[in-house]
Amino acid sequence: MSMLISQTVLETKLFLRNRVTLFWTMIFPVFFMVLFGLIYGDSKWPGMDMRSVDYLLPGIIVMGVMVTGIMHTVMGFVSEREKGVYRRLALTPLKRQTIIGGQMLHNYSIIIIQTMLLIVIGVIAFNIKITGNLFLFWLVLSVGAVSFMSIGFALTGLAKTYRSAMPINQIAYFIMMFLGGVFFPNSILPKFLGYVASVLPSTHMNDALRMVIYNGAGIGDIWQSLLIMVGWILACFAFSIKFFRWE
Repeated sequence: MSMLISQTVLETKLFLRNRVTLFWTMIFPVFFMVLFGLIYGDSKWPGMDMRSVDYLLPGIIVMGVMVTGIMHTVMGFVSEREKGVYRRLALTPLKRQTIIGGQMLHNYSIIIIQTMLLIVIGVIAFNIKITGNLFLFWLVLSVGAVSFMSIGFALTGLAKTYRSAMPINQIAYFIMMFLGGVFFPNSILPKFLGYVASVLPSTHMNDALRMVIYNGAGIGDIWQSLLIMVGWILACFAFSIKFFRWE
């Protein structure tokens, strides 16, 4: 356990030294929250009961989780693998599961901080009211975070080099963002894209967060979304076990 904590602290120190990663994981989601909040203000989209900014808060939370869970995981791991970091670590007493565990705990802590920043800005600057169960909110956030991190580790199995990791990363990220209900409801999508959207973890995390935050939904209302995200976790970790490479 002490080695896991030490590895998590090390990952965090390396993260804080990287200004580019700090921007994309911390400032980028906050920028979108402020930008869209200022653009839409108290306006409502046609056919929707909630304000546009209320709709967007859960979506931007999910966007931030995807930046950390997918992009940060893939680019960071592939870069270190290409530099031979893990080959050298294999000669030390540090176990590989400790490395993975440290990265996941580090990424999870980033996601928690991201989410808290977005909620504080939403509540103070745009008068967003969160009325749902906070435990269920944390549960959805945590399951969603693990599902996107598992997708990130699965994608590292497809990316042989840092150069090839970027397009793979972006394809997965943008599909899940634009078809996942982050910026607009999936009801406006063409029917065939609606079928794709209905199985994405981003769609179900978005839906579950909105139901919990604004409708006070209980576990009985969101269990299917949680189950689909858990399914992604299991499938992606199974894929990672088969195709994951340390070198």
